[in-house]
Amino acid sequence: MSTAEISDNKWELEASRPPIGTTTGVLQIVVIAVFAGLFVWMLSFALRGIFGAQRETLADQYGRLTVDGKPAAAPAPR
Repeated sequence: MSTAEISDNKWELEASRPPIGTTTGVLQIVVIAVFAGLFVWMLSFALRGIFGAQRETLADQYGRLTVDGKPAAAPAPR
């Protein structure tokens, strides 16, 4: 193994270590944690919308609306 290969391996080993001892390294970890938390927060709303309780919205009432926008009267009992 040549001297250049040995020094290259030392540089690769040093570059593969996370810089958790410096301020910038800690800041990088905090920023990634904030983005991961933001992603989980947005995903929780999506899951709540998919699996949460169903609510009656205006879109659900669309088929039952009349011309004046009020719900249609219930049919007379027989």
